[in-house]
Amino acid sequence: MSLRLKLLLLGLLTLVLPWAGCRYAREMESALREGEQTSLESVAETLATSLEGRVDLLYRAPAGAESQDTAALLKAGPYDLKPLALTAAPLVDGYSEDWPRDPRAWAWYEKDPAHRFGVLSGVFERVLYLLLDVHDEHPVFDAPGASPLDARSTGDRIWLGFQDPEGTEREVFIAATGPGAVTARYIETGEYGQQLAELEPRIRGAWQLAPGGYRLELRVPLSMLGASFGVLVDDRDARGAIPVSYGSLHPDDLRTVGRLIVAAPELTTYLAQFSQPGLKLAVSTPAGQVLARVDALKRVAELAPAPPLIARLYRRFVDQPGTVPPIEAQVPIYDRGHAQVIGTLEVTQTPDRWLRLRDRALTRMLNFTLATSIVVVIAMFAFAAWLALRLSRLRQASESALTRTGLIASFPDTDSRDELGDVARSFSSLLGRLNEYTGYLRSLAGKLAHEIRTPLTIVRSSLENLEAEQVGASARTYLERARQGSERLNAILVAMGAATRVEEAIGGAERSRFNLVPLIESAVAAYRGAFPERRFTAELAAGPVMMDGAPDLIVQMLDKLIDNAVDFSPPGSTITVRLLVTPQAAVLEVENPGPPLPSEAPGRLFESLWQSRSEGDNRPHFGLGLYIVRLIAEFHGGLASAEDLPEGGGVRFSVRLPL
Repeated sequence: MSLRLKLLLLGLLTLVLPWAGCRYAREMESALREGEQTSLESVAETLATSLEGRVDLLYRAPAGAESQDTAALLKAGPYDLKPLALTAAPLVDGYSEDWPRDPRAWAWYEKDPAHRFGVLSGVFERVLYLLLDVHDEHPVFDAPGASPLDARSTGDRIWLGFQDPEGTEREVFIAATGPGAVTARYIETGEYGQQLAELEPRIRGAWQLAPGGYRLELRVPLSMLGASFGVLVDDRDARGAIPVSYGSLHPDDLRTVGRLIVAAPELTTYLAQFSQPGLKLAVSTPAGQVLARVDALKRVAELAPAPPLIARLYRRFVDQPGTVPPIEAQVPIYDRGHAQVIGTLEVTQTPDRWLRLRDRALTRMLNFTLATSIVVVIAMFAFAAWLALRLSRLRQASESALTRTGLIASFPDTDSRDELGDVARSFSSLLGRLNEYTGYLRSLAGKLAHEIRTPLTIVRSSLENLEAEQVGASARTYLERARQGSERLNAILVAMGAATRVEEAIGGAERSRFNLVPLIESAVAAYRGAFPERRFTAELAAGPVMMDGAPDLIVQMLDKLIDNAVDFSPPGSTITVRLLVTPQAAVLEVENPGPPLPSEAPGRLFESLWQSRSEGDNRPHFGLGLYIVRLIAEFHGGLASAEDLPEGGGVRFSVRLPL
């Protein structure tokens, strides 16, 4: 892993600050929510206290009634009508799309599966709305133009029985000649006992057919109603059966025994004075029926500006999955003396208020921490890039320190006063000493050859003089051994100075343009005479191969490759010299059978003073031949390499020379 990446990852650890900020924001959110919950409960208790004992404010009482029996009022009867507190007036069209979808709001009554009906009721702005769903396999309508009291009028009827505000019991019925709008009628006794069906225009509705029966939707002003209310379904095609009724009503005995339990009209007005944006107030009966509701939850979203984009983005990281629930508080409303619970006050507050407080603090904190993290990450990344650049310069300087002429001891950043400057100065000092030592080693071979040559000449001349004297056979044996040793010593001196002479020759070589083909062809012909124990084959390009370089150095490089091939190939084997031409370079190859390259050879084969010959070879070798090959190849801008032949058949040496 690079230093820049490590420092970048280290810089990214500063992102723990925004994470800690989010955790702090969540804790702050919990504290704000608890505070808002406590405040909301205090508000609910205050409002519930103001409604304590106000049965007249909670429940609608008939006109003229001075007080209500609380216990009797709260005791639920089987036929009591408990309308919903509607938030909007439904369209009176005989369809249920405008009504709440809660199936629990329906009241169902049946005698048997063939005789049943459901009632859904609601109150909005002092108007009672009714939706009747009647199961009738064969609904019957009145004949068009016939009087509802005519014998020909055999259609189904819906009867409403109720007390008026003065306590008088009244009955009205709804009949229809077909689907559409309907108006209630009541029976009036005229002169001579004649009964007339008079219109009641205050009660209007709509009758629509439905699968398995029909629906009737009605609108009844609460000003017409007293304390009791009932519904009866008169199925004309099933006469003789006991009608299924709501409130035990019957056409022959229209009595209203079910109570109409609705909120007092003043309750909504009373709650409205405490309403404010983002708050919902609702009063319900002890059984859970909502009497009145003032809902201003959505007004806070309409009045308050939308949170900025950055705040919405932060919410996605801080808020838990799903919507944030509102805050709710429920407090019972007692009768005077806390003898009995007469209702329940529920206060609901939207979370937007404390969310805005939280968002404001969260935005400031996260903006600061994120900006700090970004600055730190950029600074650390820039610092890492600067360190990487300095280290890269040191690496390049160390890689290019070794040249053909010696070691380059100068290093970058030696003037820096930090740790990298210390490293650069240490490397520079080390390379300076190595350069001195390398220079000494480079000149050592020549100096030794020069110093040993004179004593060796004296030894050789003395041996020649001794050979001219008359000596014994045993002494002549020792003389022969001494001569062989002097010759080997002379060969060693020649080898020691070879590398120095080659480097000097390379440094002073002059370049010229020449043809490689005849040069290599002539050299191969000479090798055939110099090494008669080996066979040589040349595979050369058909046309001329022109290049810029030193022909003498190319021949010397080929000599070293041939010497190496002869040394490692058995007598009688064939050594192949091949010249390949590509569009960019000429490739000189020398193949010889023999042992494969040693395992450590790929990294050290062309190094100076390295050789892998067997210990039984008594000829002096200093490992300079392939080193000289590399020097000559690099002088021409080329590259030397070696590889084993397929199936272990020998070794191939290749030198790539740019054209």
